[in-house]
Amino acid sequence: MADVIVRSDKENGLETEMQKYGIKRVPVDYFHINGFRYTDLKDAVAQAKRMSASK
Repeated sequence: MADVIVRSDKENGLETEMQKYGIKRVPVDYFHINGFRYTDLKDAVAQAKRMSASK
């Protein structure tokens, strides 16, 4: 499966600027639980465990 990058209108046309300044796009995983977003899986698991223990 090919990765498709969706750019906003503000990003369109800025590829040259990105190259010029060495700006890199990197994907970020988010983990959602109970309305909160975590970038670290261990934090999301810790929250899930706290929620489970309080039941």
